[in-house]
Amino acid sequence: MIKVMADVRSRELGAYLRARRDRLSPAEVGLPGGGRRRVRGLRREEVAVLANVGSTWYTWLEQGRDVQPSVEVLAAIADALRLSSDERRYLFLLGGHPDAGAPSSWERAGARLQGLLDNLSPHPAVVMNPWFEPLAYNASFRFMIDDLEALPAADRNCAYLHFTHPDWIAGHSDHEQECAAVVAKLRAYYGESVTDPAWEPLLGRLRAESPLFVRLWDQADVSTDPGRLKRIRSLHVGNLSVRNTTMLLEENLRARVVVYQPADRTTEERLQELANRIARGAIDGPAKVRRLRPAT
Repeated sequence: MIKVMADVRSRELGAYLRARRDRLSPAEVGLPGGGRRRVRGLRREEVAVLANVGSTWYTWLEQGRDVQPSVEVLAAIADALRLSSDERRYLFLLGGHPDAGAPSSWERAGARLQGLLDNLSPHPAVVMNPWFEPLAYNASFRFMIDDLEALPAADRNCAYLHFTHPDWIAGHSDHEQECAAVVAKLRAYYGESVTDPAWEPLLGRLRAESPLFVRLWDQADVSTDPGRLKRIRSLHVGNLSVRNTTMLLEENLRARVVVYQPADRTTEERLQELANRIARGAIDGPAKVRRLRPAT
């Protein structure tokens, strides 16, 4: 089955390269276009020269052979074919490198996503990448436990804070159960991008600083556990009971919007109180949310 899927992907990659090559004229890439041409767009040999790859090897690639192109080679071909960010990402996906493509329209969506998060108030909401770094969030998330922005920037990783920061440890009434859920979800995301170099520093830091993390990680539990009840102790408004709703972003499928919805009336009232206090400047002045940064 795996080989069949690889063969399909290789054929689709070849067809895609041919289609993009046919759409380019020599003049568009700075090549002379004189004489009669038997192809509508660029020749295979011309693409190979522009990408600095072998002509025979590039022909095999278009023919759908299993030549396993590297990220660097696909990037060179993408440059040669003048691909847009969306087209580049599609090329990397077909080439077997789903994590290497540009994040599509992520940067263009920044202001719109931040507006969405703000409009979700009083519900805490955050955009998070697979290794639990908050890329953007609303004021309710910032102050849900304490002030996230009062922490050093290098420590603002939600998985790391669960295991190391006193306020976050105290902020979960069932702390070890919450940590187990975090690790199981972290494992699930790890499996999606196990070769990504961003994992090594996070996992290494957690292993070095938290014996609890080591024990839970070595259990190798995997679960996304949607809708699980979370009990949070907010330093500002008291105990909260919330359930997560997690949504993938079309702009970058490695980023997730997480919304914390109240599980009872008391929590609903307390989240509204939190939002009101933030709006009045009663908590550290008017809340300042982080600007969205690219999801790597």
